[in-house]
Amino acid sequence: MINKFLSLSDTAKGISASILASCLFGLLPLYVQFQPELEAFNVAGGEGHWIAAQRIIWSVLVVLLFLTLSRRIGMLFSALKQVNRWHRYLFSALLVGPQYWIFVWAPLYGETLSVALGYFSLPLVLVVVGRFVYGDRLTPLQTLACCVAGAGVIYAYMMAEGLSWIVLLIALGYPVYFVHRRTLGVKSDVGFALDNLFLLPFALGATLYLQSWSYIQQLDASVWIYYVGLAVAGSVPMLLFLFASQSLSMSLFGLLGYVEPVLVFCVGLLLGERVAASDMPTYLLVMVALLILAIDGLKRARSHGAVK
Repeated sequence: MINKFLSLSDTAKGISASILASCLFGLLPLYVQFQPELEAFNVAGGEGHWIAAQRIIWSVLVVLLFLTLSRRIGMLFSALKQVNRWHRYLFSALLVGPQYWIFVWAPLYGETLSVALGYFSLPLVLVVVGRFVYGDRLTPLQTLACCVAGAGVIYAYMMAEGLSWIVLLIALGYPVYFVHRRTLGVKSDVGFALDNLFLLPFALGATLYLQSWSYIQQLDASVWIYYVGLAVAGSVPMLLFLFASQSLSMSLFGLLGYVEPVLVFCVGLLLGERVAASDMPTYLLVMVALLILAIDGLKRARSHGAVK
């Protein structure tokens, strides 16, 4: 199976990575449901801040272990030796850090709709960035898919009666991050490691601010095992996501982003969440857009071949 994957074209690899990342990200809310209960936090919303911080801290260990086992740790050291680029690495980390945080904080405090709107808007913004920054060209079917999805997003905005800062953070923050990442010239796994390393001081500071050191020392080993699992559950799809962002045109990468909110929607149904009838048109239009993309992908695969 691995050899078959390696024989695929870069575009086919990117599409596979993007879809797999979306599937894994869609399962992340299931994992978060089983988070351990802790004492009351020192600040309002502390639970979400704490989980985001733990995700970063343990992701550092996970990605360092991965780079060591894959014998790619030298690439990370080479990047860190370029001290004159540290400000660019820090900028990348500060761009993606809020995205890590908002993904776990917002749903815990009643902002699920805003997060959903942000992720529904993001692919369209990426298509615009791809068109005007990178000169991407869409096929007729991709253009149709974009229009259908856009109609769903516009309907969602009308139902939400406006934009929140969370929507803007997701829809505008990620595109800036992806564009900046392409200018760094580092592999996706090395870039992911750099992001988390430069976020580590902030995550450690937040951890010590939210809970006392004496209480942290008393936490059961099962709690830390859970956070290691959270890091793995968040790191693997993010690595695939970043690989896809560097392997595909920005426009196609953006359109494939609609797989994730649809999967999160399905997971929500499995968890027993009720979907308002007013929300159904948005999801149905996005699903139709994904179906159009699938048809376009099959047509192009038959015409050009996905395997080299």
